[in-house]
This record gives sequence, C-alpha cells and structure tokens, in this order.
Amino acid sequence: MAPPLLSALIGRLRFKHLRLVDALARGGNLHRVAAEMHMTQPAASKILKDAELILGAPLFERRPRGMVPTEIGGFAADYAARMLRAAESFTDGMDNLKAGGFGALSIGAIMATTPGLLPRAIAELKQRRPLMTIRLLAATSDILLAALSRDEIALAVGRLTQPEDALAFHIEPLASEELWIFAAADHPLARRPAITLGETARLAWVLQPKGSPMRRLLDRTFAEQGVGSLDNCVETTSIFATLHLVREAGMIACLPKSILVEGVTSGTFSRLPIELTHDLGPLGIITRRGETPSANAADFIDVLRTMRTLPPSLA
Repeated sequence: MAPPLLSALIGRLRFKHLRLVDALARGGNLHRVAAEMHMTQPAASKILKDAELILGAPLFERRPRGMVPTEIGGFAADYAARMLRAAESFTDGMDNLKAGGFGALSIGAIMATTPGLLPRAIAELKQRRPLMTIRLLAATSDILLAALSRDEIALAVGRLTQPEDALAFHIEPLASEELWIFAAADHPLARRPAITLGETARLAWVLQPKGSPMRRLLDRTFAEQGVGSLDNCVETTSIFATLHLVREAGMIACLPKSILVEGVTSGTFSRLPIELTHDLGPLGIITRRGETPSANAADFIDVLRTMRTLPPSLA
C-alpha cells in the first residue's frame, strides 16, 4: 500500500501546483507570479493553499519584501523545479520522436574538451542519430555538477571538485590534462628563461571564478608558496574572453595544454616557464549514482569511450 503522502501526490498534486511553487520560490511575489501565470492573485493564493493542504505543511512565509520558502517549501520547490524540467525534456523529446528524430539529450562539458574530444564525440553521435537534438552546457566542473544534481543535464564531461562529490556522482576517467601558465608572445615575461610564481602575483591575471577546480588549484599553489591571494584579476568562465584578455590586455592566465598548444605553436601565446606542483585530477564522464542512463545518454557514453584515445592533447 502506498504511503498517504505518495497517494496524495499521485492523486491530487498537479502541474499548476508545481508551476506556482517553483515560480514563487524564484520570485517571492505572489502578485507578480500570478501575472506571469495569467491568473488573478486570489486564484494563485488558492492554488498555493491547495498545495500546502496536499503536502500537509506551510510552504512559504509572508514577509514585508515578499514570500520566503520555509524549509519544507524549499524542499518542495526543488522537487517542483526538477519535475518541470523533466516535463519540458519529455515534451521536447516526444515532439522530436514524432517528427522522426531520436529525441533529445542534454549534456555538460568543461571548456577544455571543446578543441578535440567533445566536437568529435558530438559529430559521431550525430552520425548515429542525425535527428537527435543535443543541448550543450559549457561551464566549469562545479557548475556542471550543480546542473547534474538538478537533473538539468543527463551527464557531464568534467571532473569531481570535492571528495564528497563521489557520494552523489560516478566518474569514469577519460584522460588527464596538463595545465600551462601563459601570456601573449609580446609580454615582458615571455622573454624570461626563468620565472617564479611570486613574480606573477603583482600582475593582472584572468582566472576562473572561485569554486572552480582550476581556480582552487591556483589559489592553493600560491598559498603554499607564501604568495597570498591573486587580487589583481578578472574572473570569467569564457575561454574566448580569457584568450582575448591575455592577447590584447597583457594579462596572464592558466588553461589546459589542449586549448593552448595551437596558439603557442603559432607564436600568438608564450608558455611561461612555471611548473605547477598539483594537477586537476582525471577528466571523465560523470553521471548520477544509482541511475541508469537513457538510450541517448548511453550511446553518447559509448562514443566517448571509443574516442578516449583519439585526441592526443587529452591523452
């Protein structure tokens, strides 16, 4: 026999309840949320009361600046967001299948995979399933893991960022990455045969945001060498912006060899003679623990496995 709450969810909870809880958790203003959902405020209030009655607990607290989720409300809002994303993915995939396609697949990847592994893998997958819709989120590993935990993507090509990540995610290693610290070819440090890390601390850097694996590695390395924090910096997740700021604004940065090798070979950039004492850990296929991948996700994983030795820069 199903538990009472599960019976209530199956029998009474509707998408209108999920939409309202999700929107209210993000917006906090019942009047504005009602307008977004094209209904009156009393109607929105009734839907909220219905949801609270079904779940048996208050979901929001009214405060002077809007409505704030209770602890239970925040938990319910996370569930509502996941269910709405799943419904959107389902309808997109259904439309694609009815049109003769292969459904849809949402994946995430760190930017270091974009010069080699990822484009080849996507090209191969499109050969196998030409009408499948692929959605790609390119971001740092911490952002990808958050998206994976929210079911926004089916899998990620990246790395775990904390030891406790292994409790929620499984990683199948694909390759290791070598990191290079670099500058523009005409940067004053580019002509130096030897450079200490401390000498670069006073200069302008382009860094990934705090929390990303590469930023944490650099902060740790600077701290271990007694240099302190890098305060003169621009933070961005964009490789395109990083390369332009290094080339045109005279900044220093750190990126994987796979991204830089062509620019260094052509003379656009110069690898600085600084060795990092730590690495980022393996790059791999990350999935949620205890979950069987969909057919599309399993096919993409198979493609990645067969190509793991192909890109020399990532091998």
